[in-house]
Amino acid sequence: MSRAFGLLFVIVAMLTVAFGCQTQPPQAPVDVEVMVGLQRTACFGRCPVYELSVLNTGEATLKVGRFCDEAFGRSLAEGMHKADVDVTAWKEATNWAEAMGFDTLQSRYDNPKVMDLPANIVTVNGKTVFNRYGGPDLNELYTRIERLVGATDWIADPASAR
Repeated sequence: MSRAFGLLFVIVAMLTVAFGCQTQPPQAPVDVEVMVGLQRTACFGRCPVYELSVLNTGEATLKVGRFCDEAFGRSLAEGMHKADVDVTAWKEATNWAEAMGFDTLQSRYDNPKVMDLPANIVTVNGKTVFNRYGGPDLNELYTRIERLVGATDWIADPASAR
């Protein structure tokens, strides 16, 4: 009986080693792209200046310039910030952009002869639109993005702080 138990133990151990050490099948790599990006450039007045990038992996970076407190609804130090975000919250902004026809917009709206206007460079799911003059009113999209920025727990990079 103890010999049968020993043989059974050896068989179970061999099966455990044979099947328990198999690795998971490799998963297809995720194509990393900018899910939401927004850059707002300076003007001669009090325009908010910042650069935001949210990747579809949840990695987010924010370079805060001047006059951003009102746009974000909170104060963030000038310089670089990072965060890991919940992409489902940011997906609401991309869904809204798609519903308003963002993918049908031209890539550039501008007139270089017109001065003192800030540019708004917005990216949604890899498509970028440069909107400075004569373009569509995308203020609602900018506001939705800025609300998400304001609600994010950013970690400031001390090396870039001013």
